[in-house]
Amino acid sequence: MAAIDYRIASSARVGAPGVYLEEIMPESAPVFRTGVPVFVGFVHENEWRDEEKRPCTLTHWEQFRERVGQPVRGGFLEYVVRGFFENGGEYCIVIPLRVPRGEPDSVWLTGEFEKLFTKDISGWRGILEQIEDADLVCVPDVMMEGVREDPEVVFRIQRHVLEYCRDMGDRFAILDIAPIGDTERGSFTKVRVEDIEQAIQHWQELSPTEGALYFPWIRVQPLPDEDRDGVLVPPCGHIAGIYARSDAGIGVHKAPANEIVEGALDLEVHLTDDDQSELNEVGVNCLRSFPRRGIRVWGARTLSALPNWRYVNVRRLFLTLVRWIERNMQDLVFEPNGPPLWDRVRDRLGAYCYELFVRGALKGGQPDEAFFVKCDAETNPLEAREAGRLICEVGLAPLTPAEFIIVRITQVATGVTATIPAGA
Repeated sequence: MAAIDYRIASSARVGAPGVYLEEIMPESAPVFRTGVPVFVGFVHENEWRDEEKRPCTLTHWEQFRERVGQPVRGGFLEYVVRGFFENGGEYCIVIPLRVPRGEPDSVWLTGEFEKLFTKDISGWRGILEQIEDADLVCVPDVMMEGVREDPEVVFRIQRHVLEYCRDMGDRFAILDIAPIGDTERGSFTKVRVEDIEQAIQHWQELSPTEGALYFPWIRVQPLPDEDRDGVLVPPCGHIAGIYARSDAGIGVHKAPANEIVEGALDLEVHLTDDDQSELNEVGVNCLRSFPRRGIRVWGARTLSALPNWRYVNVRRLFLTLVRWIERNMQDLVFEPNGPPLWDRVRDRLGAYCYELFVRGALKGGQPDEAFFVKCDAETNPLEAREAGRLICEVGLAPLTPAEFIIVRITQVATGVTATIPAGA
């Protein structure tokens, strides 16, 4: 038998007859990120080197001034980006809106926000839609003085943000409520729940599933170039960091609640259990301060009243599924729509859902109790195939957070016992 000369192609001339082995390092699969926010806010125009609209990607807060620019006076953009990284965020995208020389009025600011999120594809909206990594949206500068004084304006802008998230189908908005105290002087007032209910009355009518509200504001250290004792800022940046930290530690299926808020010195107001009970009912997630446990996020509800979409982690689990499908099924486009393709779709989606099950994201003791994937002739009738559509049904049984742990106290002559009811 003739000998075969095995050679490494990188170190041998490929020219003589023979068998050559070439070592090829496989390309790493693209990272599928979650907990990546888009932050929208204002910067001074003269800090820009060019006139092109461009998103800025950051992996450290210290990159802000160099890559984004100098934030405007009274804005919160740099504060919330810092809060994001303080709380475990690793990567974010900033959309800086340029402020012309002089102090623009609230009408100008409002107009810039609305141009960004309305359907003007020639503007920022088109650039926003091209960003693939992001799954969260925060607009802290809606809370700037001059804008936040008008609840109708705040509602209108935040509604645009939620409509944008709905249109994209894979993004979730973290929203703030205007403060009830004086952010410059740091004066606090006792929370009046009826005032907050009045401010968010529209959400109860619309019941959007693509966003969550957080309250109250938090007190943080001033930026290095500011001479103040402390600053009140909207919590969305810190919350986005907590989303990212929770995603990285456990996954999107874990409710981003009962998490400590790093970088928070104090809260605008300290809520009572009665306050929170009322705010929970209208879909407001509270930040609370607890003795020996620090300042924590104490809620994980969306703005929706629909039972299936009541919790942030449940909604984000399905939004992440949509993102995964868009990222991992593109190579199947234009394949013949028949049983071989249906098998491939079921295999891929089944593997992804099984991974969720193994990670504890779904209910059920067995995979068939936790999810199903259906892609066959029944879901793809002839008329659908002729229209060029591939239809697959996916069902997940997500875990919902245990908001209330019920302990039953029984007192008898021999003593007191505490048990957790089986149905709790």
